[in-house]
Amino acid sequence: MKVKFPGLFRFCIVIFTVCFSAFVINDQSALAQQRDPVSKCEVGVHAPPYGSWTWPANSQVKVFIVASGFKPAEIPYLLRPLETWNAVANLTTSGVNFVYTGTASEVKTCDNCLTIMRGTVVEKRHAAEFQAASKHADQLISYAKIILDPRISDLSALTNAVAHEIGHTFNLLDCYSCHKRSTIMGLIRKSSSLEGPTPCDVAQIKSAYDELKLHVRPTPAVARIFVVDEGEEPVEDDTPIVIPPF
Repeated sequence: MKVKFPGLFRFCIVIFTVCFSAFVINDQSALAQQRDPVSKCEVGVHAPPYGSWTWPANSQVKVFIVASGFKPAEIPYLLRPLETWNAVANLTTSGVNFVYTGTASEVKTCDNCLTIMRGTVVEKRHAAEFQAASKHADQLISYAKIILDPRISDLSALTNAVAHEIGHTFNLLDCYSCHKRSTIMGLIRKSSSLEGPTPCDVAQIKSAYDELKLHVRPTPAVARIFVVDEGEEPVEDDTPIVIPPF
C-alpha cells in the first residue's frame, strides 16, 4: 500500500517489529563481545538473511531523539548502539556512520535522518518497530524512525532494542533459527546479551553492500507494508520477559 508522509512526496514504508527478552549488558565492544566462534556464517544458522532496504553507502546518518518520550537517564542507553555500529562501518564496507544530532519534538524527514521515539507499534504483541521511507522509489532509505513501546523501561532492553533495530536499517532481517550470540538479529535471551553487530552480521552487510554497488533495486511496483518479525518471544523457560504486562 502507498503511504503518504507530510510534504509533497509519496514514500514506500517498510516496517520491522520486534519483542525483547531480559538480558544483561556487558561492557565489551561490539566485536569484542565474542559469540560462539564459527568457521563460516551460514544464513539461517549463524547469520541473518538480508532484504532490500538500507542506507546509501558512505552516509552520515543524523540521529534525533524525541526527548518527550524518554527520561534523561535513558538517553545514554539509546545512544550506546551508535558506537557499536560505527565501530564496524569500515568492516561492513557500508561507510555508514551515525551522529547524534540532538533532541527533537517530532519525526525528522530530512535526508539520512533517523529518529528514535516512543510510540505504539503496529503489532501489539511486539515492543519495537523500524519504519523507513524512500523519496526516490528505490531501496535506499531517505529517512527512518525507530519506535519503542512505552512498556520498555529496562535500560538494557532499550540498548538492545535500538541495536537490533539499527540492524534492520542495514537490511538485516530477523533470524530466529540462528545460534545464540551469532547475530544481533536473533532471539534475545538473558543469557546471550548483545549490544551490537557480530562478525556474521558484518559479513552479511558487506555482501549486501557489494550487491548494492552493482545495482540499486527499485521499490516493488505496488508499495506495501511488510511486517517481517513474527515476534521475539523467549524460547527458554528461564528467560523472563523484561516488559511487564499492562
